[in-house]
Amino acid sequence: MAHVRPLARTKDVVTEDVADEMIVYDERTNVACRLNHSAALVWRNCDGTRTLADLVRLLEADLGDVADEDMVLVALDSLAEHELIESGYERRDGTASRLSRRRFFRRVGVAAVTIPVVASMAVPMPAAAVSGGGYAPYYQLSDRRLKRNVRTLV
Repeated sequence: MAHVRPLARTKDVVTEDVADEMIVYDERTNVACRLNHSAALVWRNCDGTRTLADLVRLLEADLGDVADEDMVLVALDSLAEHELIESGYERRDGTASRLSRRRFFRRVGVAAVTIPVVASMAVPMPAAAVSGGGYAPYYQLSDRRLKRNVRTLV
């Protein structure tokens, strides 16, 4: 996979750093994605020139021995699924993706909390959000719509 040189999509997206995570808002689809630290690190460094090995080295420098090629591939698959990779990486089929995830979990065990996570949520149009017309805020965990609209990829 030396030919892999992913380029993060930056057009029509707005980013905000929140603690050690990142929120990426897609203006085309009105979907916000939450990237945990490792997923954000991969996305920030997908500049179209870095190879898979380069991304692994960047993660190793930040996260230590827990970072490996499988971790980067899991992040890239999640980012590609959410259309946050513009070019340079084709999302792998489900079998290859699950194999990377399994190998990563088997290798790191309880340290798997570092697995790249990209979670997305549909964001209401501004008029709907401010209208008092029965709109239930998305941040209420009991809201069934939240559970249907949020996808966490692990």
